[in-house]
Amino acid sequence: MTNDLERLKVAQWVLERNLGWIAAADIKVGVAIALDTAMLGVLASTFNDLQAIERSSSASFFTVVAAISIVVAIVFAAMAVFPRINGPQQSLIFFGCVAQHHCPNYVTKFRSASEDEMLEDCLVQVHRNAEIAREKFRWVGKSMKWSFFSVIPWIAALALLKN
Repeated sequence: MTNDLERLKVAQWVLERNLGWIAAADIKVGVAIALDTAMLGVLASTFNDLQAIERSSSASFFTVVAAISIVVAIVFAAMAVFPRINGPQQSLIFFGCVAQHHCPNYVTKFRSASEDEMLEDCLVQVHRNAEIAREKFRWVGKSMKWSFFSVIPWIAALALLKN
């Protein structure tokens, strides 16, 4: 059986991997928002280039469907990037809890923590950050699905608006 110090090292490694997943979700959101914003801009520009009497009802329909789909994708992407600051109240690791301590008090508590207490704190962080990563990727997934869906009416709208 491994000792607590070895378990703590493994827990720290898992925590770092979870933090990596969180960062990966944030990167994906940045790309999704950039593409969605560009698509929305092209759509708005193309739509506004035509007078109302020059737009067919089909072009207007696909433009509205595409715009709504893109906006939904952007909203879901925004949900993925909202900060998740709720963590264990007494943590010596989670930034929100650490910041609530006065620095000398925090240093004293950290130095007096046992290996078992640090292991437990780290494992709680692993779990909390896994929840955060899962939640972010759920929003990212929803955003990407709406982005991919929006391409169909977007292409149709542009094709009809160019005619």
